[in-house]
Amino acid sequence: MAEATENAISDFEQWIAEEIRKFVRDDPANRLAQLDGSPIFDTPLVGYAAGDDAIFTQLKRVIGEFHLTPAEAMAAVAARRNLPAPAADSLGVVSYVLPISARTRRENARSKDRPSERWAHTRLFGEQLNRKVQTHVVALLEEHGHLAVAPELENELFRIFVDERVGWTSCWSQRHVAFSAGLGTFGLSDGLITAVGKAHRVGSVVVDRRLDSPSRPEDIHRDCLSYRGLGCKTCRKRCPADAISERGHDKALCSKFVFEQIRMIKETYGIDIYACGLCQAGVPCEKGIPKQATV
Repeated sequence: MAEATENAISDFEQWIAEEIRKFVRDDPANRLAQLDGSPIFDTPLVGYAAGDDAIFTQLKRVIGEFHLTPAEAMAAVAARRNLPAPAADSLGVVSYVLPISARTRRENARSKDRPSERWAHTRLFGEQLNRKVQTHVVALLEEHGHLAVAPELENELFRIFVDERVGWTSCWSQRHVAFSAGLGTFGLSDGLITAVGKAHRVGSVVVDRRLDSPSRPEDIHRDCLSYRGLGCKTCRKRCPADAISERGHDKALCSKFVFEQIRMIKETYGIDIYACGLCQAGVPCEKGIPKQATV
């Protein structure tokens, strides 16, 4: 059992945030073991949203009717366990952002037409850690008497597919959930610009405890220099697939290029994964919320 328990810490949100940060700091999976053993991610950001927040209904319109609400995700898990489904207003969402290390960002920023070695390893092994974090949080919450679910880890529930209207998508968008929890706003490339930039991985868990949503900006592109009319098109220039334009992000062109990198990564770096991330490094929003169009 964790040393710090929910009962020992009056602030539930602080307790969960500390547990997530501790896990990321201490778990051996947060190391580039096949390279130099350095950390994959820096200290996470953690945010929260109410399970009945109207934004989750709005996401069904923005993304698609297939996008789950926290209540729908929890109901599926409760049914599998023969438990009554908790009411939406009794639920909360815990979302976190895992910032990619400065060394990996710098290496990818130097790359022009392919993902760097550290970035490719981060895409593979960093996502493995991301899944471990979600598994850990679910187990920790259930250890303390809660019902919890990480929708992305539910094989019978979660799916990634190509939708006719929005292209590549999923039924639980981690970036949109993070936006819902007040952790960032969207940029020209569809990346989530956070207080630690947009070079990151994201995860989340739904729990049967009421959590409050933060105030969110009305402008979902508030922190993007391009949308603010400040002349920045750096991510567009960085994209080797020409998948970013003044109209935004072309998912088809992006995914085509990304999947084409699998062979190169396997032959050159010795791992089997797709990756790119050039629009997340070497840009003004790489490591924080930008003030001007300089890196």
